[in-house]
Amino acid sequence: MARVVLALGERLEAEATCPICLELFSEPVIAECGHNLCGPCAAALLGTPPRPAACPQCRRPVAPGSLRPNRALGAVAGTLQDEARRPRCPEHGEELRLFGESCRCPLCPLCRERPPHRQHPARPAGEAARELRETLQSNLVFLQKQKEDFKPEGEKQSDALLGTVASEQQRLRDTFQQLQQFLWEQEAVLQAQLDRAHEELTEERRQYISSVSERKSLLDTLIVEIEKKRDQPVVEFLTDVDKILSSCEVAKASIPEPVSPELQGTVRSLLEMSQLVLGAMAKFKVNLLSEIDREKVKVTLDPETASPYLILSKDCKTVRLGGRQENLPDTPQRFTGSPSVLGSQGFTAGRHYWELEVGDGDNWAVGVAAESVRRKDSLTMAMGKIWALRRDWDRQYTALHMPPTPLALKEEPRRIRVHLNYEAGKVTFYNAENMSQILQFKASFTEKVFPYFWLWSQETSIQMCA
Repeated sequence: MARVVLALGERLEAEATCPICLELFSEPVIAECGHNLCGPCAAALLGTPPRPAACPQCRRPVAPGSLRPNRALGAVAGTLQDEARRPRCPEHGEELRLFGESCRCPLCPLCRERPPHRQHPARPAGEAARELRETLQSNLVFLQKQKEDFKPEGEKQSDALLGTVASEQQRLRDTFQQLQQFLWEQEAVLQAQLDRAHEELTEERRQYISSVSERKSLLDTLIVEIEKKRDQPVVEFLTDVDKILSSCEVAKASIPEPVSPELQGTVRSLLEMSQLVLGAMAKFKVNLLSEIDREKVKVTLDPETASPYLILSKDCKTVRLGGRQENLPDTPQRFTGSPSVLGSQGFTAGRHYWELEVGDGDNWAVGVAAESVRRKDSLTMAMGKIWALRRDWDRQYTALHMPPTPLALKEEPRRIRVHLNYEAGKVTFYNAENMSQILQFKASFTEKVFPYFWLWSQETSIQMCA
């Protein structure tokens, strides 16, 4: 039946096609011979001014004024044009009369009966279009209302924050400039006082050296004169002996101090003042950095988690490996499968770092571990919950996670910074002496994590840094 309909349609299309332009009739007219032409094609055939012409199909003459409109044929051509403009299935050529509700696309009847649409629900395209038009209309009304009410004020908040930041920048700049000016003034005062003391010391040193030189010259001269005088005859000996004796008294007088007591006191006071200033500056820097550096945390070791083979210092800041197993209660928190210990403080958010020293020993690992790390199993079984840097007995470094990965380091870090960024899922290790990056893990934390330490050498200790 479908083939019959398709053939009928093709035949109608052929009958409704203009023999001149080979398109569906537009404003068709009929000649006396019974053949039809498009109105524009007929006008072009007769020319301007109109003159008789031959019918393009039968060659019979067509006289101007003999053409009559063929409205019935025009209606058929219009119907065919409307039908041709309807979208059709690119695969089957059938009209897209259905709408697949699962695939959300128009379908022809043949598509509906074949995979993958055979099992999908479908309904008439017109019905689906009406319902979806109503849905789109309701969305349009909602969005238009939103547009009317859309008055975002985020720029005001941004502008306010930008103003606050700019004001704080200027205030910080002014404060540091004032502090720098104050420090320069104080430095100038202290340097001027030290310069004066330096000049006075230099002058007294010059005078001392001159006095010593004069005394040495006098002593040399007197010794020569006395040795010559003592062997002279009596009268000649007594003639100038008083002068020599007077010079001897001068030579016996004490040499002036190289630095006067007053100047020594001045220098001591200046040195004490300088030490006070330097100490105050050092404390100021430490206090300022401690106030600014809010990411740094003070890590202490948790004795409740420490393996019985580990020994913690009294302040819980140093761990070393003991020679025997301690008699400690086997609680769920304690590591018994490996010589490990956790930090007392855990983290579920934020950025934090701590520093530690590992000395010159081997067989250690430092990093972070999840709260659910397996504490009764060996280190190998627990690695899936540990992100650490390890150094083995052969000085080989390893990224300790699952799977462990050997590292080739150009230097042997002794002071290590462990940085945790919980939200970003990053654990980064630095050589704290030059802040060069050693290693970085990327993870996805879903539970609390703790500083983690592992030790398997009695010649090594791990110490938390202040």
